[in-house]
Amino acid sequence: MDETVRDDRMSVYEIGYLLAGLPQERIEAEVSAVKEIVTKNGGVIIAEEAPHNEKLAYTMRKKMVSGSYDKYDEADFGWVKFEVASAKIEAIKKGIEIIPSVLRMLVITTSRENTYLGKRAPVVAASFVRRPVGVGEPEAIAKKEPPAAPATIEEMDKSIDEMVKEV
Repeated sequence: MDETVRDDRMSVYEIGYLLAGLPQERIEAEVSAVKEIVTKNGGVIIAEEAPHNEKLAYTMRKKMVSGSYDKYDEADFGWVKFEVASAKIEAIKKGIEIIPSVLRMLVITTSRENTYLGKRAPVVAASFVRRPVGVGEPEAIAKKEPPAAPATIEEMDKSIDEMVKEV
């Protein structure tokens, strides 16, 4: 009897990556290399965003083959969403990590649906109907206390004095 467990379950993943140290004309070739690694491992690309230049929050370093470090203050950020067997995700991660121009990369598990709100977020948030607190809850309305009047300076001083009394 075979003791190995096969994990053929399909999952949806998203890889976000930073490409650094490339001229603009080479970026598309590197994106193609990332997508090729995904598809060679049985992945089906669902969505993607072409890399766009971003200023980094801090200077990132990448160790080069020579042993020295290159420093980057900006990089091109892109992402690819794909579906693949769970057993293949490690091979995809390792394949992308060894691409010399990939400064950083992150793989997350996600859903197939488009969850990005971006510039639409304020419009979507405004479309939700909010009901006032207490609507439909008569006992909560009955227990509601009137707002307290603001404290005077004398009352605040007295309260502070009580808190700092020496024992």
